[in-house]
Amino acid sequence: MVAAIATNVRSQQMDMQELAVQQTHSFLVLHPYTLRGNMSSLRFWTRSTITLIALDGAAKAADSLATRENIDGGGKEYDPMARPFVHNTGLQVTSTAALFGAEITCAYLLHKRHHDNLGHMVLAAGAVMNGLGAASSFENRGPSR
Repeated sequence: MVAAIATNVRSQQMDMQELAVQQTHSFLVLHPYTLRGNMSSLRFWTRSTITLIALDGAAKAADSLATRENIDGGGKEYDPMARPFVHNTGLQVTSTAALFGAEITCAYLLHKRHHDNLGHMVLAAGAVMNGLGAASSFENRGPSR
């Protein structure tokens, strides 16, 4: 009888150890929070967000390059809001990077409040506006050197 009780206690201890390992393993691999709802709605870095951020960054780079070449060639900045920030290269790079970071932060905060489409619109608007700025800078180039 004592041997049967000892065997039963030992098997219960092994079951508890296996359960603890399984619980630890499931915590490390799949936390129960991740099983609730749709995982794609929880992720900020989706394919569409990455694409919009890349497009926005490329548009900002093109606009900065075109504006810098325009100003260095004797042209001027036609956007009255951007005009104070393009007098020298350092200030232009800093202000463009700050604007880019602000747009990504705004999109992230909107994502956290479950307004993903509005966050994507912020990134798309930034890409469109800077794309139009680059086109305007190419169109209104200063006199050739």
